[in-house]
Amino acid sequence: MSAVEFHLDNFESTATVLWRKRNEMVIKKGAKLRREAPLNKDGSVGLDDRWGNMLRQEHADAIEDFETTDDIVLKSVNETGLFLYFGRANGWLQFFDNDGKSINDWTVVQ
Repeated sequence: MSAVEFHLDNFESTATVLWRKRNEMVIKKGAKLRREAPLNKDGSVGLDDRWGNMLRQEHADAIEDFETTDDIVLKSVNETGLFLYFGRANGWLQFFDNDGKSINDWTVVQ
C-alpha cells in the first residue's frame, strides 16, 4: 500500500498523497489547499480550523499561494485532511486510488 497514490479532489482542494508508514502521510508537491475554513453554524471558528491553520503554519515554508511547493509529511490521514481542507469530512473516505478505492476500502478488514 505504501506505493499506492491516493487522490483528493473535493472541498476546493486537490492533492496526491502516499501512506508510506503507519504514521507517515506524504502530500506530494503541487497540492492545492482550501483557501478559507468554513465557519461553524454560529459563525465561530472551529477546532478543525485552528488545527488546520496550525499545521499550515508549521509547513509555511512549503506553501505559496495555497499550493504546496515541496512534499509535506504529516502523521495521519486525519491530519492530512485538516491540512488540505480543514477537516469537516472523514479523510479515510475522501482519498481514492486510481481505481476509485478509498483509503478506508484498502484498510478495513471484513
